[in-house]
Amino acid sequence: MAQDFWELVPTRTEASLRGLAPIDQSTAWVCGSQATLMRTVDAGKTWTRCLIGGLESKAELRSIHAWSADEVLVATAGAPCRIYYSKDAGNTWKIVYENIHPDGFIDALRFWDDQKGFAFGDPIDGKLLSLVSDDRGQTWRASSNDGFKLQEGQAGFAASNSSLMVFKPNSVWIGLGGAEASAQVLASDDAGATWNRSSVEAIPSNKSSGIFSLARGSSGQIIAVGGDYKQALGDQGNLAIFDPASKLWRKPMGQPPRGFRSSVVCLSNTIRWNRTDPKLAPGASIRWISAGLSGCDASADGEDWFALSDQPFHALAVAGDGSIWACGSQGRVGLHAP
Repeated sequence: MAQDFWELVPTRTEASLRGLAPIDQSTAWVCGSQATLMRTVDAGKTWTRCLIGGLESKAELRSIHAWSADEVLVATAGAPCRIYYSKDAGNTWKIVYENIHPDGFIDALRFWDDQKGFAFGDPIDGKLLSLVSDDRGQTWRASSNDGFKLQEGQAGFAASNSSLMVFKPNSVWIGLGGAEASAQVLASDDAGATWNRSSVEAIPSNKSSGIFSLARGSSGQIIAVGGDYKQALGDQGNLAIFDPASKLWRKPMGQPPRGFRSSVVCLSNTIRWNRTDPKLAPGASIRWISAGLSGCDASADGEDWFALSDQPFHALAVAGDGSIWACGSQGRVGLHAP
């Protein structure tokens, strides 16, 4: 079967899941629509629903970071614009950030290490909302004093908590869309104090299109995926590659993924998977995986992509032990154990 790469695990929810924070092949957190936040400690066999007191049931939870089965941060997408923290497996919560501006909206949050994290959101008064924490998410401050001016209509997409990428020592990359032009990437080497802007001509941008996810390989190669979420099967302008040698963005040299993509990950080690479904390509090495509304695709080098699964997912994440997790609409969660 096409979905044999993934073991689909029962979540008993119909929520659209877009935030994913796995610890290992046994423990993971997921979040999404209807204020849904869940945790498993038995590889998805059972899930515990975690309720955040005072948060309305219609709230969207799309950004998440977890250190363990007990300690987690989760952010809302839209009003109320907040980041919540729990250290007791979601039994109690405290608000560690709140923005009362009507345009407050957090798109993603990531951590460099156990202490230092970064979050960004849609522009307020035309300026990028960018936040830094130096104390394990207990407090958050603006990354710069004056803010960075975005183009008219430009913003991030809170589709998979991966339009933001951080890597050591203080590098931050943000993928953007929304403006009527090519997509853009903002890059900072000083934790968001200053930014450089680059256009990604291979990916178009408008209200429903742009860059939805970024991932970095061990050699410094960076892949951006996206496209137009209203055209799930459109494979034009859904992937771009950043070459660290030339420092330029370009199209892939081979077959692109099969459609719009909202998430991409680079695996820590190359794996092989031998498929038996005649509709899909024969077995091959896998280092990169991308996901979207039309299924998942894989690649050994980021240049040439082949069908991996017909299961649609919004978000992907790789745990510390190499296990791969995925989540999507209708409570769908998939696991591929090493």
